[in-house]
Amino acid sequence: MTQDIGLEDFDPESSILFLGSGFSLGATNIANDSPPNGRGLRRHFIKQLSLPVDTDYDLQVLSEEFAEDDPEKLRDELYKLFRLTALTAGQTAILNEPWRRIYSTNYDDAVELHRLKKKVSPNSIDVSEPVPNKLAHGAVVHLHGSIRLITPENVKESLVLGESSYVNQYVVRSPWYDQFQRDLAFASALYIVGYSLADYHIAGLLMADPKLAERTVFIQGPDPDKTFLRRTAQFGRTMFIGTNGFAEALARVPRSAPPSLDSLRSFRSLAPTRDRKAGARPTAAEVFDLLVYGNFHAGSLARSQPSEDYAIARAEAVQVASDAMESKASLVVDGRLGNGKSIFLHLLASELSSRGWTCLLFRPGHPDLQREVASLAGFDRVIVFVEQYSAAQDNLRGLREALPKAKLVVEVRTGTFEVRFHELVQLLPKPFDRVSVNGLTRAEVVAFGRLCERAGLQAPTEDRRSDLRDLLLDLFENKAIRDRVQSVLAPLFEKRATRLILTMTMLIAAHQGAVSAAFVRSVVGQDPFAALKPLEDLSHEIFETSADGFKARSSVFSSFVMATFIDPNEIADTIVEVTLAAAMRRSERTYRVLMSNMMAYSSLRRTLRGKGDPDAIIVSIYERLRYDERVNGEPLFWLQYALAMTDVPRLDRADEYIATAYRKAEALPGFQTYQIDTQAFRIALLLGTEQKAGQEISNIDAILTGIEQIDGMLGDGSQRAYAVKVLDHVQPFVATRSDDLKGAERTALQFWLLKVAKSLASLPEDFKATAGSEAVRRRINTAAASFVN
Repeated sequence: MTQDIGLEDFDPESSILFLGSGFSLGATNIANDSPPNGRGLRRHFIKQLSLPVDTDYDLQVLSEEFAEDDPEKLRDELYKLFRLTALTAGQTAILNEPWRRIYSTNYDDAVELHRLKKKVSPNSIDVSEPVPNKLAHGAVVHLHGSIRLITPENVKESLVLGESSYVNQYVVRSPWYDQFQRDLAFASALYIVGYSLADYHIAGLLMADPKLAERTVFIQGPDPDKTFLRRTAQFGRTMFIGTNGFAEALARVPRSAPPSLDSLRSFRSLAPTRDRKAGARPTAAEVFDLLVYGNFHAGSLARSQPSEDYAIARAEAVQVASDAMESKASLVVDGRLGNGKSIFLHLLASELSSRGWTCLLFRPGHPDLQREVASLAGFDRVIVFVEQYSAAQDNLRGLREALPKAKLVVEVRTGTFEVRFHELVQLLPKPFDRVSVNGLTRAEVVAFGRLCERAGLQAPTEDRRSDLRDLLLDLFENKAIRDRVQSVLAPLFEKRATRLILTMTMLIAAHQGAVSAAFVRSVVGQDPFAALKPLEDLSHEIFETSADGFKARSSVFSSFVMATFIDPNEIADTIVEVTLAAAMRRSERTYRVLMSNMMAYSSLRRTLRGKGDPDAIIVSIYERLRYDERVNGEPLFWLQYALAMTDVPRLDRADEYIATAYRKAEALPGFQTYQIDTQAFRIALLLGTEQKAGQEISNIDAILTGIEQIDGMLGDGSQRAYAVKVLDHVQPFVATRSDDLKGAERTALQFWLLKVAKSLASLPEDFKATAGSEAVRRRINTAAASFVN
């Protein structure tokens, strides 16, 4: 019995309990009856109103008729029906378990009554409330509303929750749906007890994710129901044992053991022996799928080593990184998008494993993180690998404190490393080192060519040292490959849902980001797993899918698809939809960053390069976005619009939009304006340069104020990267307008140029090497020296 219902390794502390209306059958309410489900509530009102049993009025109309404009009367009636006084022994036994989370579609207070009798906190929350920063273990979340929160003032609104349209209109678009999907993604199991198709279709809440279906069990009454089985088959298994049968099974089941290295959910072992299962060497098809679609299999890499039958070995960089880890506390692996950072991490883990290190890949967001970290504290020679620094940033300090003996390897994009170097210095254990995967050696280019040839692909030229991304993009210049990709993708373009899934994931891949399947659903309007089900083999090649992470496998392939097959207007539409959906979730770092990336001017220019009139398309995107209050209130939106106007060029509008950015920033306490400051300085320089030679420089005060601000930013580790970049615009201004400066203006500008040069000279040596600030300092000195002549 326990094996049949998924209890062979039962761990309630990592499992989700979902209560449907059937769970409460047998409980007793104030009216000394059992609480009704949604259909039963409708029948109750029909009876109270003495209406024909076949009336087609919906619940909203019936409740309004019953209340006769007296909300207190309606509240009292619901209170009698859904306020419970006693639970059955089976219900009590199920609620005795320490569930990770309980979700309920019931109005009744079964969980709260149980906890009241145990004299513990009800730990109850309703979807009308905001999602807390940290949801307590064992919290019960009422997706339909809760009788304990109903008042005469909100009772009619709460009853809308009983309508089937509520799921798509509210829950799926709310932050609570994201929280629900996040809980499911990391749960060891989901038990749905007493679910009724009369409540609303299960597809309204669950997605047809086969990985989740393996962990989902419906517990229904003892009478088999073929219709229920058919309607829920894609979502999980069903056992017709009833609430009491489930309680009896729980009483007999053995409890899971404490987490071991092989059972961790917050960490995944990177030991090559884990993936090196018996099997043939990688096939040509596997290599093709890796190089073209980015479909990487750790097992194929493990089976191919130490040869280069699946991926180039990067032996020199791996050796340097491995040696560094023997003496350093942490290592930064940086690379530009598409340069093979993820594969490099596996190659590095393989080498370090051979040296006796335990290598674990960190999976942020799992609710069991603290418990699992505690189980790792006793292990020696542990290295934690962190993919995508931005996604794991909030956890790094906690990992350092909880695992003081462990070492860290953090993967980060080169651009992020350069701009956020100060953060890494603060977050990573010291001493730390850096290895870049940008730029292949000539020997590696040759090895890449051999790999291509053996897999039946045309090898790139060997007469240059290149980024891996460039070599991969070269593959798509082959007409045979382009035609094959076009043919393979054709089914995805046939329907709106799959076309939009493809376009949005390709766009997001440009920022190395994964989003949740729930987010994809909120944009597309359909369950992405169900939409892609008829194209399962194809979607598996292109997408990496799970409830907690939905993304394109390859950023390089994504760039090729966007540039070659997607219409620019369709790209613009998708950018707007994704940005607005992310704006709704901007309280979460992932979606706040996604929103910023989607509307970043530099990103839009890169995405739309070579497609029609990119300036006009970008302006149209910003025009559509500014009508959304959330986006309009973002200072950085107006900064991006100002950057677009700078390049058009419409410097007058750019100046106004920068002023708007400052006004929006004033309304946000604690907002740091340094990005706005740098572009305000740049625009001031451009305005000054554009003015007619021989005339007074009308905005010299803004330029002098700006350079003073920039000098101050150079002393702040979180701002200096932005300051260094904008200083490149100083020398052209001085060369063009120095003759038009008045005596006091020349003196002031020269003073600040010399001061800035001194500040640049005193920057930390590691920052100088990363940011190239010495070249900027020389140009500033040249500009300052021009005033002497």
